[in-house]
Amino acid sequence: MNNQPIGPEDIPRLTRLQTLCKTMNAIDHLAQLRNEKVVYAGRIWRYADLVYLAYEYYVLAIPYGLKIDNFSKWLAAEQAILKQFNLPWPVGSANTTSEES
Repeated sequence: MNNQPIGPEDIPRLTRLQTLCKTMNAIDHLAQLRNEKVVYAGRIWRYADLVYLAYEYYVLAIPYGLKIDNFSKWLAAEQAILKQFNLPWPVGSANTTSEES
């Protein structure tokens, strides 16, 4: 993470990043078992849900300089799922940001 100051307006975004990380860790085996489903936090999760969460994490992490290289490669390979959710790719200048970190 870069050394930019964090203000009160950043708290909701950082809290969401923490929640996303926790959820992705809980359902991460879907990355290897794409046809499986996982029950976590009162919900049934599929592989496409994991991709959606990764995309959200990716977008929220960019301004904070968090490492997103692995997300970039993975999400670039999942264009069909991103299109299913109407998620644009690439996001802004994300590739430039991740290379500078």
